Amino acid sequence: MLQMNCSNCGGLIKSPHLAEVQIFLCPRCEEIVIVEDVVISTEKRPFDLRFSLKNLLFAAREKFQLKKSENLELQAQYEINKRLARLLRRDDFRLSLCRDFFVQIGFGGNKRSARLLNISSTGAAIEIFDLGQLPDEDSETKFHLQLPGKEESSSLLARVIWSGKPENIPVSPTTTMGLQFKNMDEETRSCIWDFIVDAETSDYT
Repeated sequence: MLQMNCSNCGGLIKSPHLAEVQIFLCPRCEEIVIVEDVVISTEKRPFDLRFSLKNLLFAAREKFQLKKSENLELQAQYEINKRLARLLRRDDFRLSLCRDFFVQIGFGGNKRSARLLNISSTGAAIEIFDLGQLPDEDSETKFHLQLPGKEESSSLLARVIWSGKPENIPVSPTTTMGLQFKNMDEETRSCIWDFIVDAETSDYT
């Protein structure tokens, strides 16, 4: 028989299961205590089945909770690794934004605000209200992106490669456009890519 003193009431706890569990229910004060300083008892004592079953249940529950926590951590790590793996395909990765993030496009002396739908290191998709003039398909426009933490906006040349109404919305006051970036310098490309990585690996999107 194994025994230890209860850290709560000081009473003696005896059980053959003290070597198998990390916590134990004291039969005297009925408080759950940590199993520690266990010694072997030579004194025989009647076996208490009720408390033995209770403590085996506590041990099983503790093991389940620990395993559940480990599984959640593994799942979180898996999701992070999966997202990072996607980001490694730099030119192929496209960041979709579910929150409102606005950019500006300039064409023919006009400047219009538009909502950024998605962006990659090679282009972007925007949504713009039909009110007023819109750039024609295959025309060039200036794309202005105000990145978080930057005092000045990043400006680059872009070509309108497609335009149309949002899918599944036949009557819409907005038009969506696909832009392809042109002649982008490496500094601007790095700034945009840093924005994509930060947004993808945070809770912003």
